[in-house]
Amino acid sequence: VLNVYSSAPIWKTYFECLGILPNNVVFSDFTSEEMWSEGGKYGSIDPCYPSKVSQAHIHNLLFHKHKPEKPLNYIFFPILTHIPSGLKNVVDNACCPIVAGAPEVMKAAFTKENNFFAERGITYLDPAMTMNEPTLFKKQMFNAFAEVLGITEDENDWAVDQGWKALNNLDANLQAKGRQILDDAIEKNRMVLLLLGRPYHVDPGLNHSVLDEFQVLGYPVLSMRSLPRDPEYLAQLFKKDLESGAIDSPMDITDVWPENYSANSAQKVWAAKFAARHPNIAVLDLSSFKCGHDAPTYGIIDKIISTSGTPYSALHDIDANKPGGSIKIRVKTYAHSLSLREEALQDHMKKKEELKRRLEEKRAQLIQAQNGNAPEEAEYAEAV
Repeated sequence: VLNVYSSAPIWKTYFECLGILPNNVVFSDFTSEEMWSEGGKYGSIDPCYPSKVSQAHIHNLLFHKHKPEKPLNYIFFPILTHIPSGLKNVVDNACCPIVAGAPEVMKAAFTKENNFFAERGITYLDPAMTMNEPTLFKKQMFNAFAEVLGITEDENDWAVDQGWKALNNLDANLQAKGRQILDDAIEKNRMVLLLLGRPYHVDPGLNHSVLDEFQVLGYPVLSMRSLPRDPEYLAQLFKKDLESGAIDSPMDITDVWPENYSANSAQKVWAAKFAARHPNIAVLDLSSFKCGHDAPTYGIIDKIISTSGTPYSALHDIDANKPGGSIKIRVKTYAHSLSLREEALQDHMKKKEELKRRLEEKRAQLIQAQNGNAPEEAEYAEAV
């Protein structure tokens, strides 16, 4: 749930490096209507659906993953106050306060009337973590797990380092695949769909499978995380911005949003800038109902996209309800506009190829004409 979608490799690798077997690191299932209807009734939570659905995931662990033949010992749901955004010159890398507070709210929901954790012999762990400060993060991890796992500080620090390596390897792999998809799209004059969303929007139960709908129609979907960040690639893409001095790094968004304090929101704005500079990218902007941190970005992203003429569709009010019919209509309508954009790309390519062909023909004619005059020039030179 929530930012665990973007940070899971760190936790899983950390635990496995300290001796926990891979099969003993258990995740809750993907969100589904059945999961929500069964497990979303513990406590009263008013904010966005992604935070409310956390209780269904806790319920899934307590009542389905926890079994007599293979019981769970701990449920780990970290309070993430800050996460690295990968951007430059940001004001802060803060997490949404609703996301950060969700683990404590979940603990209250499942201990208020009955302590469901104690009844099953499960310890609930929700330590606060500041992931954008590596040294502090190591200390926080040691304080949280030194006694639980019986580890030394050196073992803890080494395991944290391995966790970061796993996360970086995943990012590098995703970016390599993203680069391959974009290169293929350029070669074939196709459109690629970029998802502007938060980490949990990759969950099919939270995006209402809208990404699958587009992929079925033949449009590859990229996450913001899979956008290539190779320095040379970005330098070419943001060349005009760098030369004009609007920004001093391709990973800078201060030219469009100076007060960029929210890590996930800042990533969305940067991805919108990337899309605006790539002719083969269309944008799908997902935002959950009542998302306060997304709200300030709506106007910024809209201005970036409209200025560049990038194909754009937004679903800013997705929640627990799943209006399948209306979503399908919007998907098909947007897909039609993407097909028109692809036709325009193909026409543009044909015109470029025709211009190239004519230039080659003209060049050949000039060479032929020059070679045709060569004997006469030779005779004149000999006579002289």
